[in-house]
Amino acid sequence: MDVRIGMATDRDELVRFLLMAGEGLFEHLFEDAYPGLTAIDALGLAVGDEDSPYHFENAYLVEDGGEIRGCLIAFPAEQIGLPEIAYSVLPPERLDPVLPLFTTHVPNSFYINTLAVNEGARGQGVGGLLLDFAAELARGANYESLTLHAWGDNTTALSLYTAKGFECVERIPIPPSNALRHTEPMLLLQTLLT
Repeated sequence: MDVRIGMATDRDELVRFLLMAGEGLFEHLFEDAYPGLTAIDALGLAVGDEDSPYHFENAYLVEDGGEIRGCLIAFPAEQIGLPEIAYSVLPPERLDPVLPLFTTHVPNSFYINTLAVNEGARGQGVGGLLLDFAAELARGANYESLTLHAWGDNTTALSLYTAKGFECVERIPIPPSNALRHTEPMLLLQTLLT
């Protein structure tokens, strides 16, 4: 398995991985929030925007035999947020309940926004490889820790994160929504880099 940086031609794959990792979050935010707007369209714009933390140059893809198996999108935690236009376009009833996910971060940490593995590649070490890769990126840039958000009832992901030394530093309650696939609070997790 090889890890490579994302490219502009990976746009559709990156959007797919963002949607997979978001577990309904982006659909909650964007689907028909503005006439004709879709989560795919909104994320596609973000992946192509060089000022966006979701830009393809912040993405790393695991390939095996020419097939993309998993994706990591990571950047300095201080870059967490939404584009300014989102605050004027998104209705408050959609944005306000999830706003802490875009404002809460641990200073001087390298933030894993997206970690997603194709269903057929799960259990093969892809997620662990991407977490180790993120840790190396963070160490190389002198960050003190890795951080990420994970749904409190995503037991598979939490098992991996716990095995890699992540601990909960904050619980963020998110009210239920028809689009969200989880009902437990979002957890802000951190692991210190030594």
